[in-house]
Amino acid sequence: MKNKKFNLGVVLALFCVISACESTTAETDSVESENEVSEGYVLYSLIGDTTTYLIDSTGSEVKTWSSSYSSSGGYYLSENNTLLRLGKSSEVNNGTFSSGGLVSSIIEELNDESEVLWSINKYSDASTFHHDFKEVDTNTIIALSWQLREYNNSEYWNEVVLLIDKTDNSVIWEWNAMDDGGIFPEDNDQDDYLHFNSVDYKDGNILISSRGKNTLYLIDKESKGIIAELTAEDALSGQHDATFLVNGNILVFNNTAETAKSAVLEITRSDVLVWQYSNTFYSDHISGAQRLDSGNTLICSGVEAHLIEVTDSGEVVWDYTIENTNSNRPIEVFKVRKYVNF
Repeated sequence: MKNKKFNLGVVLALFCVISACESTTAETDSVESENEVSEGYVLYSLIGDTTTYLIDSTGSEVKTWSSSYSSSGGYYLSENNTLLRLGKSSEVNNGTFSSGGLVSSIIEELNDESEVLWSINKYSDASTFHHDFKEVDTNTIIALSWQLREYNNSEYWNEVVLLIDKTDNSVIWEWNAMDDGGIFPEDNDQDDYLHFNSVDYKDGNILISSRGKNTLYLIDKESKGIIAELTAEDALSGQHDATFLVNGNILVFNNTAETAKSAVLEITRSDVLVWQYSNTFYSDHISGAQRLDSGNTLICSGVEAHLIEVTDSGEVVWDYTIENTNSNRPIEVFKVRKYVNF
């Protein structure tokens, strides 16, 4: 009887040890899996909405901002963690550029209480903000604008890139696609023949995405010359959100990479494709991608409001679709950004 009792005790002890090990292993795997998602909060706004959201990886709201103007283009957190955003006023619905996608009238800066700290309004029948801008430093903004321009007896929407001093809203530098870039309309081009949809700035270089030309233009700020025209080896089609990477390369969302299929591409400044990712997501317009400090890539398939984070090997570590709470219209997201220090 003693031996039987001893053996039973040993069995029970071993069972407890094994169970504890299995429990610990399961918890560790869960933590490791969660840690693969990059730290931070995702900033997004629905096109046409007046609210901007900051959410965590579960989709829970961390912060919101409200504006008098509907979202119509880029939005970012500033170096001071204020919200910078493009907005669209009602006057934009009429006039020269009313038919333009993501035409905007105002860039504004909001504090935590959604109070306007700074703004600049640019909308007329001659010129208007549209699509995108970036903060160069705490006092300087670079922004895209359309300019109504006559060429060969027809009117076109010429593209002008502006550097704006926030202290007095003065234009301190500008680049004109026709005058400085020598990019003119060709036969049968539509009025919005270039359709710039993103701008980025780094170390005196400006990166522009032209959907109309399926081309990325790299511009030297000092000389105003185009120093590269990139097409990802002729793979770009309707692309959005071209950004400079820390390694010197360029990341871009390629909207129509294939029939009903989008992709995210990393290319060198000599136009060599060095990385790409795609799966079932498809967005024929808007959308974007961000290379995170972790090395992961955050992807926004805009017309689906579908957000994905993938590793450099293509493993999906986060998959989230923004819920449509308004059945009267589809939801679309221009692009998203993830921020760690907020």
